[in-house]
Amino acid sequence: MNPSRRAIGLLLLVLGLIACKTAVPLPTAVAPLTLTQDSTTVPPSAVPTETAVPTLIPTATLPPAATPCATPGRIETGTYPSVTAGSMNYRIYLPPCYGVDGRNYPTLYLLGGNIHTEAIWDELGVDEAAEAGILAKQWPAMLIVLPDGGWIANNSSGGPGSFESVIMDELMPYVEQTYCAWPAPAGRAIGGLSRGGYWALEIAFRFPEAFASVGGHSAALIDQYAWPAVNPQYTGLSQDLGDLRIYLDIGANDYVINNIRQLHLDMETAVPPVPHTWILNEGRHEEAYWQAHIPDYLEWYTEPWPMDRAAYPLCEP
Repeated sequence: MNPSRRAIGLLLLVLGLIACKTAVPLPTAVAPLTLTQDSTTVPPSAVPTETAVPTLIPTATLPPAATPCATPGRIETGTYPSVTAGSMNYRIYLPPCYGVDGRNYPTLYLLGGNIHTEAIWDELGVDEAAEAGILAKQWPAMLIVLPDGGWIANNSSGGPGSFESVIMDELMPYVEQTYCAWPAPAGRAIGGLSRGGYWALEIAFRFPEAFASVGGHSAALIDQYAWPAVNPQYTGLSQDLGDLRIYLDIGANDYVINNIRQLHLDMETAVPPVPHTWILNEGRHEEAYWQAHIPDYLEWYTEPWPMDRAAYPLCEP
């Protein structure tokens, strides 16, 4: 080979080797670029592949916690119209939180003696005793009606046109239309002390279907004008008293004990016997005796009445 050609070939070979060593190979894949909102380039590893959307779980809206009623019981005074005796005074005990739940209350009617006004049971503390027992959940919430007997209670012996008519035809309808009083026999009880005890027994023995319970506390069964059709000493035996609950109590040294004790004995020995509760206590015919036994009376009167307020019917306006 010509020496000049050989020199040219070697020169070309050397230049080719230099070119191969300096060439930079291209990458086989190029990662795409992601732009943020401000057009800044960020590496692919910093870009989340999926955007998490928070799930909103609705929170239940709970009503505000009920605030326990703290309204205390109270005594109200008033008058009611009576065709029989003219306008009559009364007091009524309304229990704690009266009317809040919209339901009726069992009602106890308590009558005073011949020298008393509607204030006597209030002065003896029946409302304070009832309040304490209700708050302690010992007794159900109740109404206690304390009517004045006035002249008619001391100058009549029973039957139509007497104090019986005032209670049955005027007072009770007035109370049940004015207050949330349970207007059913199961929701009514009546009792009284001394002359009021006579009237409670006279009324309940003649209308046993109208009451759940009757109490005669030192009942003065000494009305010489009372004839057999109205006298509790007779009607307590001659009437069909049905399921009427009866409570008779008196102090051993009470001067009116004879007739009420005889009624007890006659009921006990009747055929069939007339069911009743008989309590002979120590004591006399005086306010201290009745005051001392108010808790006993309330315990007995309230026994058949439910403690659960939901058991009572709704109060009709």
